Amino acid sequence: MKLKVNIKKIKSIENLEINLPIEKGLYAITGQNGSGKSTVVTAASCVFFTLPMNDYFGITEEDSRIDFELNGAKRAWFKESGKWKKFSNGKMTIKGFYEGSLIFGNRFRNTNYETLKKFDTIDTTKLTEAPDFIKENLGIILQNNKNFYEKLFVLKWKDIDSKSNFTRDIFYYKKGEKRVSQFHMSTGENLMVSILNSIYIRNNDRASLLKPCLMFLDEIELALHPSSLKRLINFLKEISTRFNYAIYFSTHSIELISGILPDNIFFIERYPDDSLDVLNPCYPAYATRILYDHSGYDHIFLVEDDLAKSIINKILKKKNLLSNRLVHVLPCGGYTNVIDLAEEVVNSNLVGKTSKIMIVLDGDVKQASKAYLANKQYTNNIPLNYLPIESLEKYLKESLISKVDREIFKLLNDYVFQQKSLQNIIEEYKSENDLSKDSNGKIFYKYIDSELRARNKTRDELVIMIVDYLFNKNDTNLTKIAEFFDKQLS
Repeated sequence: MKLKVNIKKIKSIENLEINLPIEKGLYAITGQNGSGKSTVVTAASCVFFTLPMNDYFGITEEDSRIDFELNGAKRAWFKESGKWKKFSNGKMTIKGFYEGSLIFGNRFRNTNYETLKKFDTIDTTKLTEAPDFIKENLGIILQNNKNFYEKLFVLKWKDIDSKSNFTRDIFYYKKGEKRVSQFHMSTGENLMVSILNSIYIRNNDRASLLKPCLMFLDEIELALHPSSLKRLINFLKEISTRFNYAIYFSTHSIELISGILPDNIFFIERYPDDSLDVLNPCYPAYATRILYDHSGYDHIFLVEDDLAKSIINKILKKKNLLSNRLVHVLPCGGYTNVIDLAEEVVNSNLVGKTSKIMIVLDGDVKQASKAYLANKQYTNNIPLNYLPIESLEKYLKESLISKVDREIFKLLNDYVFQQKSLQNIIEEYKSENDLSKDSNGKIFYKYIDSELRARNKTRDELVIMIVDYLFNKNDTNLTKIAEFFDKQLS
């Protein structure tokens, strides 16, 4: 199930539609600076959170609006006579919380210095011990030590003088005899204690884990060290599974994106005419558009998807081509993404002069890729070759429907699709679709993917089985591509 969000004339976004899954897991909304990713996250949070719209979006046009649709129910925010108004039609059962940017995520706005000083010296008797969930996870994420913060206290917002303009809890930690208020914590501590408090409140409010709950976190990497980010990812993965949270990051951090599945990455592409498009799925390499995390390798293969990566890694191992060299295979998305990224890598020297870049594309895009290269007039002379197999989606449609390969059909049916058979999935697909309009197999793959998710299986498991099957067949075309690798790695 997906939350459909349509944003019209908000900040730099003229018109954008994005469909956000609400199933548990980690998701990333990314894009280059100025692409509108933070605006998307902020706008999407309006589905469950009443924002001061003028503060967050500034001056907007009279026909600005944000529309939501989930399972037939609709909500909207729209401008009318200069004011923002809300519309609802149907029951939309969804919860969540939003942690905004450093500007709008600050818990202590509209407060003067004298008020802050009073909170610094507040009587300890007015404080209560913060939950261990917040104290221990704050220590684990920031310091890799759950006991780092000896004491963590909280001043509940309901006990705060209403004249102070505070509507959130205020935290204090104590180390030895020193007590530090949240106003004087580091930016990372300030951010994390607020997020952990919001998660703690939401955890205790989960009367039914069946109700969807979204978390939107905007550019949290600005305040956290890379090692803390990785520990935060592990923590969020755990609570996502435990409490059924769909957690969205607005980010361009490779530390965050590298831990998220391509299916869960939404890349907002802004074109020269300021029009926008959403690329999903999107591989981390394309989403970050930088490869500094992959520098230091002797050879880097840029490929389209995880099937290509698995095939190449298998060839390299079987042919003993990895001796005394560091080789990395990097999925980037469609063939145009691979070609564009390769051009950028070479022209900008993103991985250093010691790394050799090579392109390996799926076998069915040979003519299209040559035409694309000619049209773009790229002249980087990067070695290029093609796999003897099309994309995973095309391969499955070809092997299971168009020209049935009985061996792979039986293999997948026996070991992957045991509860709902492949035959039933195919019949359902055929009855609901015009097969002539699914030449790339993407529609068929959605049926496959839906059943995989229902059985807690992954695309990776499917890919491994197919790659092993291809090698067991001793396909002669694999020998040709192996010879290409041997030549380029020598």
